[in-house]
Amino acid sequence: MSPTPTSLEASPTVNLLDLAAASVACTVSASRAILKIAETIQQKDQTDGDADAKNTRLKQDGSFVTDADFAAQGVIVQAIRTVSKSVRIVGEESEEEMREHIGQHEFLDDNILQRTHAELRMRYAAKNNPQSAGNGGTLPLAQTDSSYDKNDLSAFEGTDSSDDPEECIVDASRVSIIVDPLDGTKSYAYGEYDCVSILIAIVLDNTPWFGVIGKPFGYTNVTSILDSGCACIYGGPLLDGVYVAGGRPVLAPKPVDIATAALEDLPRTVISGSRSKGVVQDFCIHLGEKGLVYPEPMLISGAGEKSLRLMLQRKNEALWFFPKPGTSLWDVAAPDALLRTLGGKMTDKFGNEMDYSKSREEAENVKGVVACIDAKLHAECIRLFQEGDWSERS
Repeated sequence: MSPTPTSLEASPTVNLLDLAAASVACTVSASRAILKIAETIQQKDQTDGDADAKNTRLKQDGSFVTDADFAAQGVIVQAIRTVSKSVRIVGEESEEEMREHIGQHEFLDDNILQRTHAELRMRYAAKNNPQSAGNGGTLPLAQTDSSYDKNDLSAFEGTDSSDDPEECIVDASRVSIIVDPLDGTKSYAYGEYDCVSILIAIVLDNTPWFGVIGKPFGYTNVTSILDSGCACIYGGPLLDGVYVAGGRPVLAPKPVDIATAALEDLPRTVISGSRSKGVVQDFCIHLGEKGLVYPEPMLISGAGEKSLRLMLQRKNEALWFFPKPGTSLWDVAAPDALLRTLGGKMTDKFGNEMDYSKSREEAENVKGVVACIDAKLHAECIRLFQEGDWSERS
């Protein structure tokens, strides 16, 4: 018979800043695991979806999985578990695979972890003045930091959690960590690395509270973490801002005045090339005919890559529209935390927020995903979609 809990037995708690630091730092270790395995993938026999059988195979649902997916998730889970044994982890790969790969690959770099602790606490302290964050000198994760020494942690003594505010210490039962260890697996298997991402989200009370999008192979015009080659964007309501690791804040873009904008300045939609036909393409064209977006969608692979395009706005990318099954919670949780902090919006095709309390087995977004950097454009997109017969077609 189980003992009856007493009032003296406190529930396990967890420090959200510690979890956030581990989530950012482990993207570097997971990236190293991904890069090592990438070197072994042979670019041959890839017609009809086949790749090197040693590293790439199909899961029961028909999606690709590689050794790198399992290795990266093992690294990430290990990092999270060093902070808390109690938080719920929902990963793309199974718990059996997670347990099998924990401790078998890369480990956290203590120097990078300590530097990440220091940088996130700087961001947290400056969250009431986000414009100034990252502009007061070299940040601990900055690529230009010439003092980087793996064996010297003395510069970051005192960056523990002892001085963190009480609001950062929460009951672990309120927290879920949602992980996509390698978003863009099919592209990765074919050696197309630009769209490959690592996605990690901290969800508090069913709200994405902190998100990480890591780019193992680097990212154009985004500095890497120290000398790792891995670039990372992180942030969310926890920090009340979005940032390049070791670099600048990511600022919310100014909304486009649709009425006066030239054609080339209109917002762009991003959709997957492999899933662009039917209602996805037709509705995006419909939005173009309404003058709300540029008439031709951009074909972009990977949920993380699409989301980054919306946030960084290199070519006016603003809307990711996919009103069908085919994505899961681990594809959207981290981008959701970042987008909502920048004034954007992510929902299903009916405008409902995602339910992050669902189990791994129920994690598919059966009602699709509509993400937009502009909440007003998102609302108009949802309205027009519900106005016609689009929903029945999807």
